[in-house]
Amino acid sequence: MVRAGSHTKFGAPSRASSGRRRSRRGSRYSRTAAQPQRRYTLRYLLSRQPKTLAKHRDYPRLEAYLEQDAALGRFRMSRRCYSLLHNARIKEHNLHHFFRTYRAPRHPFFLLFLQIKNDYAAERERVRYERYRYILERMRALPEPVVEFIRYLGHLENFYNPAGEHPLWQAHLFPSTKKRVHSLARYSDLDWIALFRAHLKRMQERYHEFRLAEQLLACYILDCVPANRPPQLPPPPRVKRAYRALSLRHHPDHGGEARIFLELKRAYELLYGRSARFAQTHRS
Repeated sequence: MVRAGSHTKFGAPSRASSGRRRSRRGSRYSRTAAQPQRRYTLRYLLSRQPKTLAKHRDYPRLEAYLEQDAALGRFRMSRRCYSLLHNARIKEHNLHHFFRTYRAPRHPFFLLFLQIKNDYAAERERVRYERYRYILERMRALPEPVVEFIRYLGHLENFYNPAGEHPLWQAHLFPSTKKRVHSLARYSDLDWIALFRAHLKRMQERYHEFRLAEQLLACYILDCVPANRPPQLPPPPRVKRAYRALSLRHHPDHGGEARIFLELKRAYELLYGRSARFAQTHRS
């Protein structure tokens, strides 16, 4: 027997309780709906601005407006209104709509605030652009083989990425700060090889169609990077010529570094053997 006030299996009130519906007061739904909407003051709006914005030449006028006008101090904003002001999404020619919609006092404070925010955003964009130009110039000043391989890796990731983008390249190869580009400028040949090896390994883990990480690194070491996408291994004669020229330059007996010479030998054995087998298979 179903007791009065209880609920059936599917959650609908039973007949016995139809005349005595339970009040939803106190439930989590009613508590959420009954909570008063938070209101924001203009003083709070200014306190949430970046410290750099407070250095604007007209910022003291905003503080003076708040101190002198009591209507500004009494004004309370909804979250939507606060977001529009904080993100400077109001155009000057739409301010009259803003005043009418949110019942804000028609005061020059709002126009001045939006102008300061727009000046701040424009200055940040200028600084960001100058930093990008600086980084780009320093990257172009790197050794030419390094620059060409970095460019190739960016285009290669665009080829394998479904959206035609290069997130790994952007995160791990192209620096986003001046400190990082200064660090790259001090890289040795072995440092670049280690960086490219780690990057190619990430690409192989993310893009399953890419299976030539070691071979492509060997192409970089022997200065015979392919220009096509997907990459095709260079023919054996080109690999052999590149190895001979570079091995004479980096041989320890001629003042070269032993670790670079070992990297050259590994790259030659990997590429020449694979290329020779590939050519022999196609001839047969």
